[in-house]
Amino acid sequence: MTKFEVRLHKRALKYYKKSVEKMRKALGEDYTLLEDNPFYYPGKIKTLEGHPGLYRIQNAWLRSVFWIDPKEKIVHVILILPRGDVYKKI
Repeated sequence: MTKFEVRLHKRALKYYKKSVEKMRKALGEDYTLLEDNPFYYPGKIKTLEGHPGLYRIQNAWLRSVFWIDPKEKIVHVILILPRGDVYKKI
């Protein structure tokens, strides 16, 4: 199976760069999962209700919101925010 490429968009990249090393490591592990299978990973990846085509992956503190381009094999991460804030910004 061909791996997907994970791309961080401007807002997501800005948050990623400002994060502490521990957080960047956790996000990196999440994005490794997305490279293998961005559609399904039990307990971590879910579709966003009310937002067709958008998904989220969670870790303990943060949520990353993304959409998938299956033809180009690209995962576009559009937003990284703390759990309580991410759903207000969509």
